[in-house]
Amino acid sequence: MRTGLRRAPRRLCLASERYSALDAYVRHFRVVVQTDAVAHIDANLASAGLEMMKLNMDAELVLAADCGLD
Repeated sequence: MRTGLRRAPRRLCLASERYSALDAYVRHFRVVVQTDAVAHIDANLASAGLEMMKLNMDAELVLAADCGLD
């Protein structure tokens, strides 16, 4: 099963998004993160958080246009 986190409130921080992704991962969902739809206040920290999701949760990092969750 594939799930995605979409249309989150603007103020949702990367840590909250990461833990929502972790919740999905531990429930055996395939995690897909739309990298161009994630807001950040520091590009380096955002990149590190996305890389952590990719390495630790086997998250698939895609562009929103390529996600296929429509």
